[in-house]
Amino acid sequence: MKIAIIADTHFGYSRFEEDAFVQAEYALRDAERKADAIIVAGDIFDVKIPRLETLKRAADIFSRVRGPVYVVHGNHERRGRDMTNPVQLLSMLSNIKYMHSATEVIEGPSGKVSLTFMGSVPEELAKNALGKLMEQERGKLPADAFKILVMHQSVSELVYGNEEELSFDDLKALPFDLIVDGHIHKHHVEMGGKLIIPGSTVITQLRNDEQGERGYVLYDTNARKGEFIPVPSRLFFYNEMKFENAALAEVKERIEAWIAEMRAKHRDAILKIKLTGTLKEGLCASDLSLSYHDGIYVQNGLNVESIGEKIKRMREQREEKLSMREIAVRQLRDKLKGRITLFDPLELFEKLAESPEAGAKYLNIEQ
Repeated sequence: MKIAIIADTHFGYSRFEEDAFVQAEYALRDAERKADAIIVAGDIFDVKIPRLETLKRAADIFSRVRGPVYVVHGNHERRGRDMTNPVQLLSMLSNIKYMHSATEVIEGPSGKVSLTFMGSVPEELAKNALGKLMEQERGKLPADAFKILVMHQSVSELVYGNEEELSFDDLKALPFDLIVDGHIHKHHVEMGGKLIIPGSTVITQLRNDEQGERGYVLYDTNARKGEFIPVPSRLFFYNEMKFENAALAEVKERIEAWIAEMRAKHRDAILKIKLTGTLKEGLCASDLSLSYHDGIYVQNGLNVESIGEKIKRMREQREEKLSMREIAVRQLRDKLKGRITLFDPLELFEKLAESPEAGAKYLNIEQ
């Protein structure tokens, strides 16, 4: 059986909104011609509550896709337990099947495949959630089926992680022939082919590791092998320019030369320039006036390489995939750890974000 694996379409992402729709639709339409089933491993949407226009366009795209499409929610879509997330709503408006903490068995002429799904959970809860999922679903896995786990989590060996996150060792111990993971935007094949990350269909973070083709994976369960299928997309080039005791004119000249070179070769490419190092004494980064558009982005990091700032940058790299909401929830959990067990900090946070009254009701506090 052939399974198409797509992830992280990020519909509604404002910086490259049209790219996100066009590239995801191409992947889905191409996949329906080649695959027996399609999996979308989370972050269909870029935000928890997308605009109605974004939701409608997503519904239109998925409604045109024939065949079974199974989806999980990602961290960008995750909401409280009793709250509807946008992927659930999308499943009511189109022909996709929203799955979480469940197993589905599909059969075809070439064999049987079981699909077990775990939508995104906070990273510090992932190991526990996966353990509970196995207790619940292990008995539902047919012995004669090719077994696939679909999730949307960090893997510590592939991101700036810590011991709370899932690791290769955690995943190797699971009773699956293939593990499909979203969330990580770069395409990976790990653990001897047992772990496949298709990568995002659109760039979002303008980082060095987002260079390369966007696409999806077409996996053959009989051959036990996946093929990366590129989708037409604008190329992305990243250039870190290092300077030492540089004059402003030198910096500008080097930037302009690289932009001209790249534009001559790739007119529509997205360009990211990261400036590091130092300027001449007496100059500061704000003295450098830079104004670019049409897919050109400059990150000015000149004169910011003190030890304290390096530590701050490492922390930002660690948390750059976390939304402010997730960071707040993590801090709330840390402060309440071992002190209060009568409520879930994530659910309380969601209720308080909704309204003070909803938070009070959740805590059974009379107004």
